[in-house]
Parts: sequence; structure tokens; C-alpha cells
Amino acid sequence: MPSPRSCRMSSAIAASEPRAETGAASSPPGSAPPTRAPGRHPRQPAVAAPRPAEAEGADAYGLTDSPAGLAAWIVEKFRAWSDCGGDVERRFTKDELLTNITLYWVTGAINSSFWPYYARFHSPWPIADGQRVEIPTAYAAFPKEIVRPPRSWAERVYNIRRWTDMPAGGHFAALEEPTALVEDLRGFFRDLR
Repeated sequence: MPSPRSCRMSSAIAASEPRAETGAASSPPGSAPPTRAPGRHPRQPAVAAPRPAEAEGADAYGLTDSPAGLAAWIVEKFRAWSDCGGDVERRFTKDELLTNITLYWVTGAINSSFWPYYARFHSPWPIADGQRVEIPTAYAAFPKEIVRPPRSWAERVYNIRRWTDMPAGGHFAALEEPTALVEDLRGFFRDLR
């Protein structure tokens, strides 16, 4: 069970984040945008940065400067982006959370971890309209993932050979549902033999 202190820190951080209500999703022309969590800015990167300013580094410097701030920010992401029902310790051990936090803290990598999302947010869609990726592709649809593309959209762009609707899990599927993820990967590659 999360401590009252960690809940207060996460709640304070979440309450201080402004939520924009306008904007356009980044989707290929003529397609439905991927679904997103309620209250998130439509043009917000799917992962890592709660709002575009963070991807530009504005908040990353503060997170690099404060281990408590970094810990609160990361734990809040694990709570919000996982299938934990609001109780982060239902899905992750303290050791798993502290290991993740420590990896970002000792390497100072939180700022650079935002870069791919910043670049994606400020660049055109990487697959040209009408172009298709023919490499065999699998998609594991975890119900609490923060962005879930419609299958019809994914199939127009990718050579989907396996689409699995998972019964549980979220953005951190490898930690939340490792057995289900491994079995799905094995099944995908088994079918390609």
C-alpha cells in the first residue's frame, strides 16, 4: 500500500499540471487518432512527458536536480500508466520502483529520455501517407496502455500478423504482465518459423 506521504506528493504534482483542452492528435491523414487517456492534451507525446514543455526540457532540469521530485514524478507515472487501480504497489514492488528511479537518477538520463518524444512531437509522421510497413508485426493491446491505436488503423499501416487483446496490463507491461507478454512474443515468432 502506498504511503500517505507518497500519495500526497503524487497528488500535489498531478494537481499542479495544467491540462490543455484543445489541439489535434498526431495521426496519419484520413485516419482516426489513437485513443488516449482522458484529460491528456491531444498533441501530447504518448509516453514519458506529461506535457510538451517537459519534452522540451523545462521540467527535466528540475527532475535532474531533485531526487525526491524525480521519485515522485516516476512513481506517479507508474500509478497513472499501469493497470494498478490507483494502488501502485499492487503491481510493482518497492524494489522495482526504486530500481527504475535509481537508473534515471545515477545516470542523469531523465532529460535525454524525453528527447524521442520531443522529436516525434515536432516532426512529421514518419510513415508517408499511403506507405505501408511490410515487416511482420505483432501488437499486444494491454487495456490500460496510455495510447491504443484502433486495429483498423494499425492494419492499414503495418503488416499485422498477430493482434492480442491482453486481459490486464498497461504501459509497463513487461513488469506488470511478464508471463503474458513473453507467451505472446513466443507465439508471434513461433508462427513465423
